[in-house]
Amino acid sequence: MNRRRFWGAGALLVLAPLLLFAMGPRAARRTVDAALRLSPASLRSVLLAHRREVDRGFEEALAEGRGRRRGELVERLQGEMEEAPRLSRDRAPFAAVAHSFGRMAGFVWLLDDPFLENAEPALREVEGDYASYVERKLPLLILSFDGWRSPPLTGDLSGYFGRRALSAQRYRTALKTCYYPEGKRVSSETFDDRSNAFGVAQAVLSHAASDIAKVWARAWGSLGGDLSAAPFGGPPAPEDPEPEGR
Repeated sequence: MNRRRFWGAGALLVLAPLLLFAMGPRAARRTVDAALRLSPASLRSVLLAHRREVDRGFEEALAEGRGRRRGELVERLQGEMEEAPRLSRDRAPFAAVAHSFGRMAGFVWLLDDPFLENAEPALREVEGDYASYVERKLPLLILSFDGWRSPPLTGDLSGYFGRRALSAQRYRTALKTCYYPEGKRVSSETFDDRSNAFGVAQAVLSHAASDIAKVWARAWGSLGGDLSAAPFGGPPAPEDPEPEGR
């Protein structure tokens, strides 16, 4: 299957082929591809022209952020979002800007990881297996876009990703039910495509793609970048943010 379908807000996006990364390598690549498809045209053009730098920044952020607490990851993401305008003011090459955007994506990916700050041994035991499960099921997963205003990425980043953490707790509970239905671990090979494990994968990848796109749009707006020509109505203008949503 050479093309993947990405449903969001009732519309269809066609994703690029899968190549790299981590929940497993191809899952991360697909998520970044989806975020690119959601981005304003001017930003998408820059990042696609320097995709290698985007990927390199993404990998760097994963290596730097693994094992860190949520608050530390938010701080690093905020720092990277503040770094991008400095690069623009200093007239840094677009490759350097793309690298910074890749790092933003990596930190968002880690922040949306349902296993972040997981302290439960039973779930730590299945984390690698679940990554493999998601990789196996990736061709069947349908990613949905949350919407630019559902909720908008305005105000404090820690508040936004704190709300994501509440979802992560529900996802971990659902996964524990799948892996330990009667208190004893079962194989992910027994999960069907109506299982909570499958639904969690779709939800997590969808949130990650949505959040990367929102973070990128916010950073691009801070550079004075053109936010027009983005799918689904586009992000709120930086000078006219909407109130925090649900």
